[in-house]
Amino acid sequence: MRKDQTVILFWGSLWGITEATLGFVLHLFSMALPGLPGLLMFPIAFIFMNKVYDSTHDPKSILHIAVIAALIKLTDLAFGGIIPIYIINPALSLLMEGGAVAIVYTSIIHHNRSIRLRESFLMGILWRGIFLGYMWVISKYSLPAGLVTNGWGVILRFLVLESFFNALLIQGYLAVSVRIKSFDPKPILAWGLLIVAVALQRVM
Repeated sequence: MRKDQTVILFWGSLWGITEATLGFVLHLFSMALPGLPGLLMFPIAFIFMNKVYDSTHDPKSILHIAVIAALIKLTDLAFGGIIPIYIINPALSLLMEGGAVAIVYTSIIHHNRSIRLRESFLMGILWRGIFLGYMWVISKYSLPAGLVTNGWGVILRFLVLESFFNALLIQGYLAVSVRIKSFDPKPILAWGLLIVAVALQRVM
């Protein structure tokens, strides 16, 4: 197994584990604290995307780990018991997150820049804007789309406030990440994490 493939599998699986565990817990608390998952989960996902880019130096690898995390989420479709839209929507949001970050990284490479506050904010605006567009479309078919049917306050909190808070957390991480040593995972660890991720997704 090539090194880049191992790195992608490792960070994609770790992203899937985080979504199945911390994401699950935060969504439980979101009943009392609306928007809590959105404030924290994207910056955490960015750490994994940044790590895989640091190892591969290829923006496409960011999208690849998003695909792995999304596929882990979609394994719930094979077991039933959950309305499919509640599985598909989170999986699509992961792909949109990965796509937005990959686009921004491609741009900064082209312009020889680093990730600044503006770029960090843009990542959140990009994926959230696309996701809101998708929500608007499915709302026309009477599918659950609370982000666009619960009023402008919810839309603006999701699109602007959460994106800005995410950008601050991302900048904080980038400021300290230079002191964090790189990690070279072994294939057996990457495959092991994938198995754990799928198992946790099933039981959570």
